[in-house]
Amino acid sequence: MNEITTTLNDFLVSTKSTAALILNGKGKLITSLNLDYGDSIAAMSAAILSMSEKFLLDLEKGSLKQLYLKSAEGVIVGNKISGSNFIVAFSREGSNLALLMRSTEEVSAELSKNSLLK
Repeated sequence: MNEITTTLNDFLVSTKSTAALILNGKGKLITSLNLDYGDSIAAMSAAILSMSEKFLLDLEKGSLKQLYLKSAEGVIVGNKISGSNFIVAFSREGSNLALLMRSTEEVSAELSKNSLLK
């Protein structure tokens, strides 16, 4: 396991998230854990993130830092790592949302130190 995958795995264990992925701004999958069709999910995530960023810019509300989605089956939190790289975490548990959002932000800061994600 490389350093990025190890960090992602540790994040999943500590937050009890079910899956996660890291993608670049063009929707290319960098790595994923516990996901089928990671490439497709990365591409769809990139579209959501791009549209959200444009939405915020059009409203003059700054740039996108973190995105939260809630479904009937859980939550999804996306966080900017650096440049145009993002981490997206999936969890069935919405009860500890604040911890998940904070942990996602913290792991993003840790991953931003990796030369491959700068």
